[in-house]
Amino acid sequence: MKSNNKMKHRRENMLQLICEAPVTTINELAEFFSVSTETIRKDIEFLEEQDLVIRIHGGVAPKERKSNETPFSTRSTHNLAQKQRIAQAAYHMIKPGDSIILESGTTVQELTKLLADDQELLKSLVIITMSFRIMEILQESSYSHVFFLGGRVRRDDFMTYGHYTISMLQQFHVDKAFIGGAGINRELVLTDYFDEEIMLRRQILASSDKTILLADSSKMDKTTIFSVCNLKDIYRLITDKDCPGEMTNLFDQNKISYRLV
Repeated sequence: MKSNNKMKHRRENMLQLICEAPVTTINELAEFFSVSTETIRKDIEFLEEQDLVIRIHGGVAPKERKSNETPFSTRSTHNLAQKQRIAQAAYHMIKPGDSIILESGTTVQELTKLLADDQELLKSLVIITMSFRIMEILQESSYSHVFFLGGRVRRDDFMTYGHYTISMLQQFHVDKAFIGGAGINRELVLTDYFDEEIMLRRQILASSDKTILLADSSKMDKTTIFSVCNLKDIYRLITDKDCPGEMTNLFDQNKISYRLV
């Protein structure tokens, strides 16, 4: 198990290095990680299978997109009816006077639309977000207390992330946080594509009493490259009724708190 964790962390760090340079050679990676070139070749094969890198003459390079994540414009309409039902269930978990974190995911944005339509509830909330899209949804509403976290801007998701965002978030502690994710695997681990977003999500968990994961059924039985946390660290998972039975059986066996809508 320790060997597997070491390999996993090496591959995560390797991907970050590859993405920071136009071309990286196998010898450079072997020297950096103090392993054999054969080990590096196996790591690169794995990253290539994940569609994260491409091999070229003389080394390895990142794909044009730094992940195989679907573009936001596509994600925002995919499984929209399911996302709206999930958002409705999440909306009913929010009470007057709550302090909440609203992350940047597409289902969290559907939740924000419901809050924007409930002016009385919205006025009573303290909201923390790093998403420009969520601010766009709220801009015409009568919110009272919204904190926007600064930092480096990620263009596609139109959100801030990185050290400065995390540093600001550490100044807050809220009642509830609503987050998304790219995949939940059969080891019951929430995964995503970008290492700096992973660190941000982990800080969200640390900064909230209850973290609620909003994930439609397309995210089930799916693994992406970076691990966020185990589902046991999540207060509640809300997903839709198309969630595979194999996954709900695992949730039940491991006493994961979840709701199907």
